[in-house]
Amino acid sequence: MKKTDHYSVKSTEFGASIKDVDTTGRIVTGFYNAYNFLDSSNDVLLMGCAKKSIKERGPLSDATAKIKHCLNHELDVTKMPGKIITLEEREIDGITGIYFETRMSNTTLGNDTLKNYLEGVYDNHSIGFRYVNVNIIERESTKAWDGIVSLLMNPKQAEGINTMYAIKEIQLYEGSTVAFGCNSLTPYLGVKSGNPDSYKMALMSRINTFEQTLKSGTQSDDMMELISLQSLQLKQMMSELCDLIPAKEIKKDLGYDALKEINKFSLK
Repeated sequence: MKKTDHYSVKSTEFGASIKDVDTTGRIVTGFYNAYNFLDSSNDVLLMGCAKKSIKERGPLSDATAKIKHCLNHELDVTKMPGKIITLEEREIDGITGIYFETRMSNTTLGNDTLKNYLEGVYDNHSIGFRYVNVNIIERESTKAWDGIVSLLMNPKQAEGINTMYAIKEIQLYEGSTVAFGCNSLTPYLGVKSGNPDSYKMALMSRINTFEQTLKSGTQSDDMMELISLQSLQLKQMMSELCDLIPAKEIKKDLGYDALKEINKFSLK
């Protein structure tokens, strides 16, 4: 299947993508995705790739079906935490990408989402889109290859591959708040080495954040259940990555129905 044939989800992968959370104005600002970053699919989003979508369906457009701010890529209008008020391609602090400002709604979901930002449960974003214009760049095409590599935030990532996909245009549908973007778990966790102890510490830090939030009990029942499931998901990741807890024990503790729920909330 060609890249242009399907709807895709892509996480930031370069780490936390929040710039500010304004509790007074209920506005969250940050990047939905970064440009000039070679990701685990060998894709590189280039400056200008979302410009047409933003012009045609951004918050300043006359479109009826505008680009949405979602939660975990849920395109159900009843499950959207807020409304995008600013959306543009921008460079800030050395990061170039799809910049957003979203005002969280004064609803249960909007309030829960805002609290989760403040408590560090939510600290990453992801986009839902369709490829429109993709150039295949081969290593043997030296000039084109070197030109893309010179733009990359992570040029060393290109050393072990022979093909990159330069994304010149996408059709952007939504940007999502996510607890973690796991196209690639290691960059999200901020772990630069393959040391298992580093993975354990990073995963435990995330689990502790989730469990502290659960203890606070300030979110709605639905949000508390989701956070609990995401905490269990991280524990399962720890088991698989670090062999810290036998997988059969997790399955025994959670049960089949709980595992199905974990899969339901898994991020792509």
